Amino acid sequence: MQTWIDGIVDWLFGIPTWLHDVISWWVRAIFWWLSSIWAIFVYVWSVVVYNIGFLFKAVIFPGLIFIVMGIIFAVWSTRKLWGRIQARRGPFHIGKYGGLQLFADAIKLISKETIIPEKARRWMYRFLPSFLLIIVLLPFAFIPWDSSWFIADLSVSLVLVFAFLTAVPVIALLSGWISGSKYSLIGGFRAANNQFACEIPMIISSVGPALLAGSLSVMGIAQAQAGIWYVVLLPVNMVTFLVAAIASVGTFPFDAPVADSEIIFGWRTEFSGIYFTMTYFAEFAEQLLYSALLVTLFFGGFWGLPFIPAVVNFIIKFLVVFFFFVIVTSSFYRLRQDQIVRYCWKYLLPLSVLNVVVALLAIAYFPGLALLVIGG
Repeated sequence: MQTWIDGIVDWLFGIPTWLHDVISWWVRAIFWWLSSIWAIFVYVWSVVVYNIGFLFKAVIFPGLIFIVMGIIFAVWSTRKLWGRIQARRGPFHIGKYGGLQLFADAIKLISKETIIPEKARRWMYRFLPSFLLIIVLLPFAFIPWDSSWFIADLSVSLVLVFAFLTAVPVIALLSGWISGSKYSLIGGFRAANNQFACEIPMIISSVGPALLAGSLSVMGIAQAQAGIWYVVLLPVNMVTFLVAAIASVGTFPFDAPVADSEIIFGWRTEFSGIYFTMTYFAEFAEQLLYSALLVTLFFGGFWGLPFIPAVVNFIIKFLVVFFFFVIVTSSFYRLRQDQIVRYCWKYLLPLSVLNVVVALLAIAYFPGLALLVIGG
């Protein structure tokens, strides 16, 4: 009887002890979680504060928001310039001078129903347009708008830029294949054919500035032009790079991959709504990228008038090059696909190689006269 009573006493005493242990465990667990969350918050905050400059550059300028605004300006200015060249007004109904026309078009396209062809590969159909836009936007991280205004500076950034751009024709070809349309497939083959024909002359044309600068860094090439711009030393390479860049984008006169009178809209025929919008933006982003590369490789980068901020110098030259880019693409008739390939291989490639050979000979045998004789 006494043992039974002692057991009840022990059991009654064990209840508060168990409650104490449970409450203590929960308090320790809550304290541990709170301390962990606080430690994570402190770490994230320190990283954000430490990298606030990098985040500002990546998001605001010269990052994503600045590039998107540049694409909007590029679309509007291209439409207005083409209108003036073709003796018409261009967009003028929505906004001042038609400045809000692109926003109206974007709202219209995004609100449209997305129609996926029955024979299309659905997940690739949804994935490839956004992937194309990302691939084209990433190389902007290596463009030096100023000696300090850039997102990333790597010793081989020029190689990485062309590595990203090499994926563009592959995406165009895949887009044409997965759309399940013969027009898209033919356009995809044409786009890949264009890129493969002009890519080698364009890359060789960039070898000259890299040789003169002694660097494969885009920033290093821009900094090396403090004394003289490479367009003076390598004018032939500048011209071959410009023509190859226009052919790579696939605009007039190299727009056979999207020739509306032959294959409707080429590899983009079956894209609609937001997917077509992303491919459309990618085209103008590529034009802006090549304009920025031309400024960096041949027109002195951010060097210019000393009484103007370096970033303003770069933007002025960037706008001038883009203006010339649009003038060229709106002033010539469309070339056939075989003509595009023949011109790239028969003329651009030998000229670009010849100019690089002259640069190599000048650097190797006339180091003191290199600045005078390099030029092709």
